[in-house]
Amino acid sequence: MHESILTPMRKLALLSSLIMLVPVVTAQYGKVYDNLSMESKILGMERKYAVYLPPDYETSERSYPVLYLLHGSGDDQTGWIQFGEVLRIADKAILKGTATAMIIVMPDADTGKKG
Repeated sequence: MHESILTPMRKLALLSSLIMLVPVVTAQYGKVYDNLSMESKILGMERKYAVYLPPDYETSERSYPVLYLLHGSGDDQTGWIQFGEVLRIADKAILKGTATAMIIVMPDADTGKKG
């Protein structure tokens, strides 16, 4: 007769670990588009921007709140992506439930003009 190598406690621990991995494996991730642009009538020039879209954006018909993130001096619209890790942080907060799903817009605010 073949005895199982796994004791009942080890089986329970293995099952618990697998159950905890299911949300991670099935979790969707948001997307960041970082080289978008549009014409600004107010500034009279084309402006670049980046946008974060939450995991369910493409499949949902709901409305989303919008957060605008401005970069620091000398940076551009990619600062929040490269240095602020907006994709990782937003996805993690939404997955954990500490933030609601939202659209994040990161414009290139360096207009070359003061104020």
